[in-house]
Amino acid sequence: MWRKSKRFVTANFGGWKPLAIWILIALGISFLLLRINQKDSKDDLNGNLRVWDASGRRDKAIHKEIQTYIPEADSVCGTSCLSGQKSFYVKTGSGKDVGPTICYEGKIYMSDKEKNVGRGLNMLVIDGDTHNVRDMKTFDTYTSDQSFRQYAQMEMKEKTVVIIASFDEISFSLRDEAKTWLKVMGASQIDKVAFRDSYVLIGQRGLKQGHAVEFINSMKENEEYAAPLEKKGCFPIPVGPLEDSSKLLASLKDIKMGSELKNCGLETACEGTPIQVFTGDTDSVMPHICVGGKMVMEKDVNNAGRGFNVVVLDNESRIPKFVNRFDTYAADSIDMEEFLKGLHEGDIVIAVINDDASKQLKQGAIKEMNSLGSSAIQNLGFRDIWYFIGQKGIKGYSEFEEISFASYDGEWPKQIKKSLCLPRTLRSLKVAPKLGGKRNLEKREFCKLNDGYSEFCDTQRVDDKLEPAPLEDKGTENDEIYKTPILIIPGLDHNALARTLETTLIQPGIKPELVTVAVDEQTPDHGQLATLFKFQNISLASVARYEDKMNSAIEKFFSQTNSKYVIVIEEEIVLTPDFLHFLSQCLPALEADDSLFGVSAFNYNGFETTSGDKTRVNRMEDFPGLAFLLKRSVYESQMKSKMDKCCQQRSWDSWTLKQSGEMLVPDVSRVFRLPYQSASDDDSYLENLFYQPRLTITEYGAKIKNVNSLKSSLYEDELKKEIKASKPFPLKELEKCSSKTETVELQSKGSTFTLYFSDKDKDRKVFRKLCKCFELYSSAGKPLKGLHKNSLRFYYKENTIFLIASTSPYFEIRSEDIAVYE
Repeated sequence: MWRKSKRFVTANFGGWKPLAIWILIALGISFLLLRINQKDSKDDLNGNLRVWDASGRRDKAIHKEIQTYIPEADSVCGTSCLSGQKSFYVKTGSGKDVGPTICYEGKIYMSDKEKNVGRGLNMLVIDGDTHNVRDMKTFDTYTSDQSFRQYAQMEMKEKTVVIIASFDEISFSLRDEAKTWLKVMGASQIDKVAFRDSYVLIGQRGLKQGHAVEFINSMKENEEYAAPLEKKGCFPIPVGPLEDSSKLLASLKDIKMGSELKNCGLETACEGTPIQVFTGDTDSVMPHICVGGKMVMEKDVNNAGRGFNVVVLDNESRIPKFVNRFDTYAADSIDMEEFLKGLHEGDIVIAVINDDASKQLKQGAIKEMNSLGSSAIQNLGFRDIWYFIGQKGIKGYSEFEEISFASYDGEWPKQIKKSLCLPRTLRSLKVAPKLGGKRNLEKREFCKLNDGYSEFCDTQRVDDKLEPAPLEDKGTENDEIYKTPILIIPGLDHNALARTLETTLIQPGIKPELVTVAVDEQTPDHGQLATLFKFQNISLASVARYEDKMNSAIEKFFSQTNSKYVIVIEEEIVLTPDFLHFLSQCLPALEADDSLFGVSAFNYNGFETTSGDKTRVNRMEDFPGLAFLLKRSVYESQMKSKMDKCCQQRSWDSWTLKQSGEMLVPDVSRVFRLPYQSASDDDSYLENLFYQPRLTITEYGAKIKNVNSLKSSLYEDELKKEIKASKPFPLKELEKCSSKTETVELQSKGSTFTLYFSDKDKDRKVFRKLCKCFELYSSAGKPLKGLHKNSLRFYYKENTIFLIASTSPYFEIRSEDIAVYE
């Protein structure tokens, strides 16, 4: 056999070497013919990818087969493939009337006959694991690429394979974001696609760019449409080298870095990741986001500007992987919603709002921000600004969030600029942090409609909640004081009224339905303000004098309530949180003693130098007014139908009640009266009352120690004991004061002194002189304040002082060896 073969080769080819040469020549010619015949084919690196131009085939059976749907596996798509390869045939649309065709593994899935193709991108979706067709989609990217981007981000899982054929026009609304998603499927030529070009892509999510099957036919001059593309062949799954699509996205985003800022503004180095967020200032100063000492977004860097400025960090490396801006003033927030939905577990999101982002912010995007840990995004209104750092997969609320509300009149909010250290692990809060609450829409509406409330309607306060303060001691909630109606009688100062109402509302245990505001018919906005606080109001005929308004209000209020007590608050009064609590402690003594008319929360001698005992209450003969609790029995017997006689002056000028009685007054006031404004020289004495620095309790819960000895007889006994046990006041301390205008200096602290003095003249010159020495209230022609049986008790430089006139019954307590000041 060998000899026969040798003779054959020698006879026909001249030996074995010539035969080998002929074989090599034949192989070379075959290779050239193959290249010529397959000049439009595309091979991948391992030779498994084969694509031919189907329109160049001499055998046109493929077209007949496609049109007649012959079911043989390889013949339908027009090619035979090796084991493990997938056959396909794809033809783009022709003009605007003939749709595309997509065949995969012996079956035509999309075509005109199937009635499932349309203008734009026609896409066959193949599961990357099972290799089965999972979906058939058409995206009209001539009008919008939104649905394509949403599908690519949300519906298309890792390793999904796509076969895409164009029809009519695909480029008009195909923006960079959508093109990026095609690049994540391996496309490298999509940026070259122009108007009405034909386009084919076979790619896979996560495929490295440039490894997809991709063809473009450009529209030639004088053509309405580009010529259609028609391709067939084989491809493997995976189509080529794959990697995580999020990393591909990050690499394709081309994130630029801006200027450097050491530690992002932190004074010291940070163990975590230094961050600085800045919302910008109005619409003129751009926002910025600094990460790790470099600006990731700022003016002219990564498109910082109006709307949501968003930086996404990889949780492990803390390197920015996505940077995007969503202008939800100009366009709705669906893009942002899709973007946030597509983030990976653990991704960290930094968001900053500039200018306005609320106009087209939809519920879907709000929900996504909430899922990242935001507790305030839903509270955004026009021109509100906000910063937030959250994380995909967080199980609660983020601690990194702040919101600044715009003014009710559209004025810009206060900017937010914050440097912080982002820890390695973001803390999840079970309870939402307090961020200033929600917009107070009712208050904003009031402020829009009414002028003169500059403080109440201040931008930084306009959204403060108007809620009654809860009672801390639940055991006292049934106390009479919390059932007692309150009458507020405002003056002309709008801001002062607002302050009175605000400090009334913060009284622990207050019931808004028991508070009534007396409203002059000429100032209806006072009634609107009362309603805003959920208070009641009564309307009064307009009068010129405040005294007449007050009298009218008291009479009308008492006629509408049957309460045993009424609390009256005059104009320009600020209540401390302890106001109601103080009155509550005094109420039992008031109930037990008919000689007590009521309780005042204001001490006329409660200056910084003449008061200080927060636990002390005194009985006084005058009627301080301003903020007081009054017995109904006193009103009925001495004031009803007599207001024009007893009470025609301001309360500080003393009302004249027929029967004698006293008021309970604290050593340290529980209210503050704003400085009195008047153009009259006759009112200059009020400067002594309201311009001198005063001491006022600011905290809630001060306990009164002598509350059980306020009844008349007990009070007298206690007072006499204190006077007897006191030290004589060193009269030498008065020498400077007697000859000059200097006040008394005392070196002693914690002592009780009694000063007896002669009080024989009608003008009480000595008494007034002593009041000035101790910086107590005294004004010529005006009655002295705070007297009890011609004595005056006060707290002076941490000492208790008694001034006892010779006309006082307590003067008898003096022993003969104690000198009397003349």
